[in-house]
Amino acid sequence: MVDLQTPSVGVGQTALFIAWMRQLESERPDALFRDPLAGAMLGALAEDPVLADVAEVIKQTHTSAAGFPTYFAVRTRFFDDEILAGLGSGIRQVVTLAAGVDGRTVRLDLPAGTRWFEVELPEMTRFKDALIERSGLPLACERRGVAADLREDWPQALRAAGFDPAQPTVWLVEGLLMYLTDTANETLLAGLTELSAPGSRLMLEHLKAAMLEEAGRPVRERVEEQGARWLSARDDIEEWLGGHGWRARVHAGDDPRIGHGRTVAPLPACWLATATLTGPAR
Repeated sequence: MVDLQTPSVGVGQTALFIAWMRQLESERPDALFRDPLAGAMLGALAEDPVLADVAEVIKQTHTSAAGFPTYFAVRTRFFDDEILAGLGSGIRQVVTLAAGVDGRTVRLDLPAGTRWFEVELPEMTRFKDALIERSGLPLACERRGVAADLREDWPQALRAAGFDPAQPTVWLVEGLLMYLTDTANETLLAGLTELSAPGSRLMLEHLKAAMLEEAGRPVRERVEEQGARWLSARDDIEEWLGGHGWRARVHAGDDPRIGHGRTVAPLPACWLATATLTGPAR
């Protein structure tokens, strides 16, 4: 049996929280998706005290913020659809930054020849690799875990893992930007843009600015209970991406046009964006 070492508190524990949210969605008869890797994780860590702490946060979340867990289901389905649209256009290279326990490489119906790179901290990469091996779930594509700190030279680690910057890429930046400073996010976006061939697609999530003010305090407290902290937010997503050469389409997280009939809580207030690289940064 493959040994699993539970990620430490902080953003790693937040990844377990989000995976549990996906499992709760998977149990619904009208689920927007089903994530077997999340179920495998919960089964493997059932007796782990870290998971008990995460369970308490989830209980508080359900009690204090009706519609909050639905946001994660809608977010997941939105990015699922956008990733598949990108692959449907002929792209065969995908990169997820801060992949967490994302199960897309085992649950999506991916075209032949897809190569998926998942960039994460070394601790989380080891956990994810071991979890997939232990679960026995078949991969839907070629998957490569890339151990790297996104605040350091992650592009070099990605290239070393076999990433080809000459090929168009589908990038996914989900549940990450709010945990980095504005300066770090600028560096991150510039770095992935430099690695992107024309026609590449970018999907990302970020907080609305109000989340760092009084309106966001209740949700920030839930995040901080998991040992993490929001460091940035912005409302100019389309302009920001446009300044780096990306033509973006942006939705609020509670936009009914992407909700599949679900009612999403107004908090956390987030932006969900999908963009295509059309030219060099302005």
